[in-house]
Amino acid sequence: MASVAVSAAPVPRAELKLVRLLTRCEALAAERRNPEEWRLEKVWAGGPRVKPAPEVLNEYSRKVDFLKGLLEAEKLSSSSEKALANQFLAPGRNPTTAKERIPATKTVHLQTKARYTGEMRSELFGTVCLPGQSGCSH
Repeated sequence: MASVAVSAAPVPRAELKLVRLLTRCEALAAERRNPEEWRLEKVWAGGPRVKPAPEVLNEYSRKVDFLKGLLEAEKLSSSSEKALANQFLAPGRNPTTAKERIPATKTVHLQTKARYTGEMRSELFGTVCLPGQSGCSH
């Protein structure tokens, strides 16, 4: 399946803004390590409202739903609840931009899965997370 961002016809300005917003949100989600991190929600609240072609809209909707679910999962109280919620999230199938080889949402999905697994392991074994330790959030 071809990338959504690559097409023969010129891309409308509103769609370019949406692609930029998705790319920025995906990057912020990938960097998100702390539940108190506020930038993703701030960027998310100011996003444009557009309606591209149906197949493109479906892919964007999938990514938007993924990011929304990611934010909701972060608010859950236990790491096991977060991990379960993460399992039901569906990342995008196609890269958002032509620069990506793998959809950023897929990468974010794997990163959050690993982080929640690490948190559960720490809770189960009573270990303390050290700054910079993978699989732990502070």
